Amino acid sequence: MMRKAHIVSLSSVGLAIAIAGCTSDRQQATTTSIEVSQVYVTEPAMGERAALYFTVVNRTANDDELIAVSTPIANVVEIHRTVQQGGSVRMEPVTSLTLPGSGELRFAPGGYHVMLLEILESFTAGDYIDATLHFRYAGEIAVRGEVLKYADIEKALDPS
Repeated sequence: MMRKAHIVSLSSVGLAIAIAGCTSDRQQATTTSIEVSQVYVTEPAMGERAALYFTVVNRTANDDELIAVSTPIANVVEIHRTVQQGGSVRMEPVTSLTLPGSGELRFAPGGYHVMLLEILESFTAGDYIDATLHFRYAGEIAVRGEVLKYADIEKALDPS
């Protein structure tokens, strides 16, 4: 079976692309200016959707912009933020996120996250998922994230 990678631009219709490759380090990918670490994927909820979490650090003084995320294991990939309004919590897609110069973006439960929808392949805790982060200036950064049960995600992302 041929695997396809799908990209969903958060401001336009999705386009198919090939994944640029994987890092040898399962938890971190680095370019000259952007470092991605703590890459984790939740075990799918009812086999239909999962969330991707990670931390991105910009090692330059210039802003960049995360404009899309792609993975071969989902037909639809969306960057979301969690919004609390009144007594309810909801997720809403965002078109892009600015990565400030000499700053970071943290994707974690209750905040920014990447939703993997219409999952094409089954996966469980202990597996690894490849994804590509698409930046306006830094280009594509391939990452590999470990699949964890949702209950283990916050522990894994705890910076202490």
